[in-house]
Amino acid sequence: MKKTVPLILSAIVFLSSCTVSQALETQSALSGTAETKLEVDQFFLDLLEDFSDFESKSGYSIMDEAMLNLTDRINSSSSSSSVKLLTDGNSRKYVISFDYSSLEKLVYDLNGGKDNTLLSLEENKVALNLTYDNYDELESVIPFLSDPNFEVYGPRYSNGMTEEEYKDMISFLLGEEGVEALEKSFVSIDIRTPGDITGTKGAMKIGSRRAVFSFPIIDFLLLNEPLTFSVEWK
Repeated sequence: MKKTVPLILSAIVFLSSCTVSQALETQSALSGTAETKLEVDQFFLDLLEDFSDFESKSGYSIMDEAMLNLTDRINSSSSSSSVKLLTDGNSRKYVISFDYSSLEKLVYDLNGGKDNTLLSLEENKVALNLTYDNYDELESVIPFLSDPNFEVYGPRYSNGMTEEEYKDMISFLLGEEGVEALEKSFVSIDIRTPGDITGTKGAMKIGSRRAVFSFPIIDFLLLNEPLTFSVEWK
């Protein structure tokens, strides 16, 4: 159920060689505990520093500021509590954790008070559906996505490209190191349910109460196909 957060984080780190992992411990379909782990490659950090428009004025690194801003936004919702951000101090590894009383309300707050079509919740089912048509909702949650310096790398410009065309573009703009970083980047959403899982679509069941939804980051950057899954439980 906390799956919207990994997508948010994946958006922030889409050019990095990174691991975004999301672990969800849920007490019900509406409440639970979320923990997101993010590890960022040095290549991406160097790339960020090259963009003068992103120069930090606070003394924090650009990546630190992005994580702090995200944590502050989560913390500002009345549906979240015990919000924590841990970092290794080198802008390479982050852990954001929090409890939520209503994930739908949290997403509503992050989306500026607008209803969302990204995430749907029932008492015993959670479903995620990110498409090019509702990508603007993710941009609303994470304004970073629509920044001109990064927008060119996302689906607003890249939707419709093949993977090879996209990699050729990254190679031209960032060199082969950029392509290598891209190929190693992925998102993994770990769903842990309060009852035995009775059905999954798009996700892989790996235990009686655990399922995983994983995808390469390039699938997010292109959004040629929806990123979607659902998990049901007793």
